[in-house]
Amino acid sequence: MQNRPGSAHMRINNLLFDLDGTLTDSRSGIIRSIQHAMRALGIEPLSEESLGWCVGPSARQIFARLLATNDERLIDRAYAHYLERYESIGYRENRVYGGVAAMLTAVTPGRRLIVATSKLTAIAERILAEFKLRDFFEGTYGSERDGRFADKRALVAHVLRAAGLEPQASAIVGDRVHDIDGGRAAGIVTIAAGWGYGTADELGAADYFCAAPADLPALLSRCASGSPS
Repeated sequence: MQNRPGSAHMRINNLLFDLDGTLTDSRSGIIRSIQHAMRALGIEPLSEESLGWCVGPSARQIFARLLATNDERLIDRAYAHYLERYESIGYRENRVYGGVAAMLTAVTPGRRLIVATSKLTAIAERILAEFKLRDFFEGTYGSERDGRFADKRALVAHVLRAAGLEPQASAIVGDRVHDIDGGRAAGIVTIAAGWGYGTADELGAADYFCAAPADLPALLSRCASGSPS
């Protein structure tokens, strides 16, 4: 567990949570919808095992890489095919990680909890409602269909402005490098969710590391007391 210089005695009043790989394991729905999109384009998709890296990045980033293209029209076509399946079936192919509900219950008192995801906001709301997590959160901030806020750096900055959050009292919890980069760019504390899909290299840049959801409440208490290690 790392401690950023000057971070002792921090009372973290605002918690931003990533969705995929942090609150829910969304691998199956994402990958099956990607495979559906590739077939719709007449391309034989990679195996599920080869597409594990797709949990976390925005859909447009995924298709730009898979199709090895910067052609926005082609990427948009792939994304539209992806949504055909994900909006009807894929979003239900989630499971809430064990311990997440208890974690959220424990950290809620005295704090503002917000979801910050590269998913479309409407889909994120649907997932949270489907899996009975929505009531934990003050708000849900995601991307727009035109691609706005798909980049976590832009998204986190937007959340801080829109919700009126003080950066020095805020943190983001996420499992991929996009979450860590977004938090660092905004000047907020970054907490790596070690139960998701991030590699050790990705998560090593975070200020703090949690191996399991149950570790987060104690970490936040240690931050407030000035004993984060």
